[in-house]
Amino acid sequence: MYTNARIPQRIALAAALALASMAPRLVFGAADDAMAPADKDLAALYWQGHDALRKSDWSAALQRFAELERRMRTKDAQNADAAIYWEAYALTQAKRGTEAKAAVERLHHEFPASRWSKDADALLRKAEPALAQPNAPDDEALAEIAVEGLLNAPPERALPLLKKVLDGRHSSKIKKRALFVLSQLDDDAALATIVEVAKTNNDPALREEAVRMLGVSGEARAIERLRELYASAADAHEKRAIVQAWLTADRKDLILAAARTEPDANVRREAIQALGALDAAAELQQLFDTTHDEANQREIVQALGVAGNVQALVKIAGNASTEAIRIEAIRALGVSGDRGGNVALVDLYPKATTPALRDAVLQGLLIAGDTDAMLKLYRQAKTAEEKQALLRIITMTNSGAALDVIESELKD
Repeated sequence: MYTNARIPQRIALAAALALASMAPRLVFGAADDAMAPADKDLAALYWQGHDALRKSDWSAALQRFAELERRMRTKDAQNADAAIYWEAYALTQAKRGTEAKAAVERLHHEFPASRWSKDADALLRKAEPALAQPNAPDDEALAEIAVEGLLNAPPERALPLLKKVLDGRHSSKIKKRALFVLSQLDDDAALATIVEVAKTNNDPALREEAVRMLGVSGEARAIERLRELYASAADAHEKRAIVQAWLTADRKDLILAAARTEPDANVRREAIQALGALDAAAELQQLFDTTHDEANQREIVQALGVAGNVQALVKIAGNASTEAIRIEAIRALGVSGDRGGNVALVDLYPKATTPALRDAVLQGLLIAGDTDAMLKLYRQAKTAEEKQALLRIITMTNSGAALDVIESELKD
């Protein structure tokens, strides 16, 4: 469920900008009160999806939000409409209008009372007025029903029909449904068909979906095919899709190997973020200890925050060789969502030897939404400069405690 326990991200963003001109890590939609899910794993995917949007990496964003939807169906089904909306947003930005329209129609059909409905319609109108026309053609709807009906058919009857769909002139949506049905068939020929689509299909979106379906199956033979695809892939985008499939299959070992040995920086970053989403704290710490590239270290620290490894972050915050990495670790303590991380931030504040380090502590506390900790530091502040900086942050929380402090300061 979406929670109001944390400070709205729009306020946190404003604070970060005021403190250090830090680039926002989230992209906001039309709904002003949009929040990350309370569940830690779901929130990790939500943040990664918005980070990809900020970087204009529409494909990566779509992967994150599609995976977020899949997991929310199990953990938080009533709020899965938010994930569908962000899928539609990523699709419109990628100029994949037909798929965006299908996502919006799915949102309306499955969540008729969704608060995201108006925003989703506005997305389509802004992207292209023609896309907002309601309802798919009848034959498209019939084709979708027919494909899904093959779930109950014997593999020897279903497979030829599904191949025909994949080779025919059906929409991308119908072909993706065909891939899903293939992934549910306990048949070597069905698996081989999915692998063939992943290798040779002319549609990049369909190739990517085939890779995802291999990860969804989670079977050892499917994972082995993914290993082979990764080894032969020359395109970084394809490798990143395979890393996401390994994330879906919960294969920390394969993702860690990619993070260690992959020469492409974007693929390494994808692997590191995936380890964070899997709470692979031990693997991330091993990776940090053997990595000397500062860009990689920053990504690992951010992933440790998502994984909630407070102990490793405190160690890095105190011992990292550069101030930039120490600052990243301090901010990540706020992202960790762990009460121990907030306590560590309070302990780090008096030890901070530079204004940048102190600002990082305040950013971490603001991201964590710990108003009580900020008030504690405010009361302990020894200089006017410290009190001013802390008061500025406290007032951004818009909490009752913040208003009490403001009232106190304004008294004669």
